[in-house]
Amino acid sequence: MKHIAILRQPFYDMVLSGEKTIESRWSMHKVAPYNKVSKGDTILIKETGKDVTATAKVQEVRYYELTPKKVEEIRQEYGRQIGTDKFEDWETTLQKKFCTLIWLEDVQKVEPIKVPRSNGEGWICLK
Repeated sequence: MKHIAILRQPFYDMVLSGEKTIESRWSMHKVAPYNKVSKGDTILIKETGKDVTATAKVQEVRYYELTPKKVEEIRQEYGRQIGTDKFEDWETTLQKKFCTLIWLEDVQKVEPIKVPRSNGEGWICLK
């Protein structure tokens, strides 16, 4: 399956540089990519408001139902790979109920690919 991940700065640049190796998605409800991503899937990566300019493969994925304790465990174990040192408001994450951690591999820049507007969605599953 293919997906489009919309990333804001500085996370977009961190993924391309290899500094951020885990894409994390936190939500109040079971929304994509929760239970929608699998190992081997392709992710088309775009910066907010721009075209797709990179791709990655899913190396591994894990899903979590959250408690404040579990959020802290994730931050402690994977924080650097997620990029928490650049995360402006980690405290709001404590309010979330679900988390998807996606290990990225083979991140590559590609020629710009136009895709339809996401209408505020941060993740789109393609058929």
